[in-house]
Amino acid sequence: MLMGVLFLLFLTSQEVSGFWKNGSKDPTYSHLGFYQKNLTCDDAGTTCQLCYTAHGHDGKAYLHGIQYTTEPYKLEFTSLAGRYDNKYSIIQDDPNQTFRLCSELQMEYSPMRDRKLVICLDTRFPSGVVVPETCASPIAVTSLHVNYGDTEMRGQQVLVCKP
Repeated sequence: MLMGVLFLLFLTSQEVSGFWKNGSKDPTYSHLGFYQKNLTCDDAGTTCQLCYTAHGHDGKAYLHGIQYTTEPYKLEFTSLAGRYDNKYSIIQDDPNQTFRLCSELQMEYSPMRDRKLVICLDTRFPSGVVVPETCASPIAVTSLHVNYGDTEMRGQQVLVCKP
């Protein structure tokens, strides 16, 4: 129990140290690439959303969604992956407060292969990380990667921007 608490504390004390390589030429959103996505917002800019699809090692499509509101400040990330759906909601009084939230799911997928899924939602942008000029207002970074046995690690890192 203590080790689990210490591990979670370690995860929450980390921050984005850099973006992954450009993945814009990978339409599957699956080969550890970096993507920049803009939210679609209402006229007032107070409610925004983004949906995109990524593909797993099995070729199946998985839906990811991000919802963002300013009053109250709320950031929500949803990953729909069949039996392993994930939903994170962050509601804050101070939108300038940064955070990092990660979860890790490790399971025996078959007798010969284990699978590990790691999902992080991050609003920390340290000085060493260069946000592309095409991102007017960075909101968050979502990182998702899957290790399936000894096959190629797959996943994506998405910089979420408000236009």
